[in-house]
Amino acid sequence: MPRGRKRKSEILSNDAVVESGIGPIDVHVGARIGARRKLLQLSQKELAERLGITFQQVQKYEKGVNRIGAGRLYSIATILGVDIDYFYDDVTTESYTKLPEYNTIYGAGFLEEDHIDQQFDPMKGTEATMLLKAFYALPTKARTALLTMLNSLRDRDEVSSDV
Repeated sequence: MPRGRKRKSEILSNDAVVESGIGPIDVHVGARIGARRKLLQLSQKELAERLGITFQQVQKYEKGVNRIGAGRLYSIATILGVDIDYFYDDVTTESYTKLPEYNTIYGAGFLEEDHIDQQFDPMKGTEATMLLKAFYALPTKARTALLTMLNSLRDRDEVSSDV
């Protein structure tokens, strides 16, 4: 067995070698970081300065090109004012358990993007950011009334589709 650091792969238990690369969870977490940063009107440069890294590194995190360590993710969550769970919202393991390599690599972060159906994420769009900014610019009573109205429309729509 060659000595030294492995490139492009990591060795897991039972000498299984799995190619490392961008995984769907890395992309999802990066997208959530970017969405929250934009909502707070924080530039990549400002976030990078607060983290003590370059803005290029923040760009790579947001694209999912570089994985984020636990300590760094905690720092990002603190700066963005969210819990760690925020970055993993809408991530389910159900789609991973059906993959043939699940027992070997689940939890290691090396799932190939091609294996998983990527769904449209409305939180990535500019319209979503604009909508959230406009919503939070409203007074609290207006936000509550708007949510009540939207929920009643949804409930009414569900009742009419059942008929």
